Amino acid sequence: MPRPRAAGSALSLAVVTTLAGCKLDAVVFSGDAVDTYALPSTVIPDSLRREVTFTSTGQILYGYWLRQPGSGAASPRVTVIFSHGKGGNLAQDAEWEHAEVLWQSGFDVLTYDYRGFGRSGGTSDDETTLAADAQAALAFALTQPGVTIGRVVSYGHSLGSAPAIALAAANPGIRTLVIESGFSNGKAMAESANPLGIPATWLLREPMANTSRIAAVTAPVLIMHGAADIQIPVAQARELFAAASGTKELRIEPGAGHEDVQKVIGLVAYRAQMRSFTNAGVP
Repeated sequence: MPRPRAAGSALSLAVVTTLAGCKLDAVVFSGDAVDTYALPSTVIPDSLRREVTFTSTGQILYGYWLRQPGSGAASPRVTVIFSHGKGGNLAQDAEWEHAEVLWQSGFDVLTYDYRGFGRSGGTSDDETTLAADAQAALAFALTQPGVTIGRVVSYGHSLGSAPAIALAAANPGIRTLVIESGFSNGKAMAESANPLGIPATWLLREPMANTSRIAAVTAPVLIMHGAADIQIPVAQARELFAAASGTKELRIEPGAGHEDVQKVIGLVAYRAQMRSFTNAGVP
């Protein structure tokens, strides 16, 4: 019988890790480099979507700035800085769809590639470079008309939960932190990603202590996770929620896996949840 897709993916990751010298770091911190972005089909008009560049510790990073009609200094909107998962680059279907749904929910969106991913230069070496790239994305967003720190939401999916949490912890004035399909720490992530039982300390040298960092976040925290996620089990979302302080909400979506939380919730309900929790009001 054919192996289930999710189980096959996990086994493939374990095999790649073994061939890479039993180091998951080499897999986690590398993306698909491209010369140009071939975006999936999109509902966002060309006039509201532009490719942008900014610098992170000497490296040029690429992203897309997605604006709402009429958005600007005279009519400021809430802006989401989207830190994507280990999907290769921002133009991959799952990662672009995440940014697009956020735009459809009425937000301005900055989606960007970490160094070594997509068109971005350099190499993502560890969690510190991911955090630096998220900080650079915030610095760029704050140069745009109508964008202030109090109107910025830090949103991280999967791997992106690490830089998103780091960004919110380092910038107390940020509006909201949203984590989707996030992990509690590097050890837990490595253990859930490898069905061969290889000791986690052999796989990933980075602590990636999301639970410790999220405790320092003063902004409201929304955590969404699929109940059927086998890549990062829902128990890790519960750990993140328990560690978060202040205003917080945990949404466990029945039937959703690792990539499809937005889709399973549905655009109308997802849009209402995001706008209500971020206090963004009616679009």
